[in-house]
Amino acid sequence: MLIAFFLFFLGGIVIVFAPSMFLLATGSDIEELDPAAREFLILHHRVWPAVLFLFGGIFVYTLLLSHRIAGPIHRINNILGKMLEGEFPEKITFRRGDFLQSTGGLLEQLSRKMAQAAGKREGGGNAPPEAGGGG
Repeated sequence: MLIAFFLFFLGGIVIVFAPSMFLLATGSDIEELDPAAREFLILHHRVWPAVLFLFGGIFVYTLLLSHRIAGPIHRINNILGKMLEGEFPEKITFRRGDFLQSTGGLLEQLSRKMAQAAGKREGGGNAPPEAGGGG
């Protein structure tokens, strides 16, 4: 995501500077070059501080957003690994503000059902427990 943002950002910078750069590269008349050079220098002075500010903001936002997604995915993978090993956690929690909260709830329900099913299998299969005194 950060690479895509950077490429779009870079494309925007090229679009802003391209007309002045084209005139400076192809022009030969001093009257033509003077306004293009002034415009290029003004853009240079105004655009680069904004570019640095925006790129820094995009970087921090992307980092925080990916943290809110990657954390729950890592937690889900760990829990699924435990479930494959036969451990069924009763409570599954994510950090406040993380995405995939509803998925955590579904995973918790699944863990409980699998724990119950595993308990039934260990306790005698699908047969109902015997009631009171036959003997």
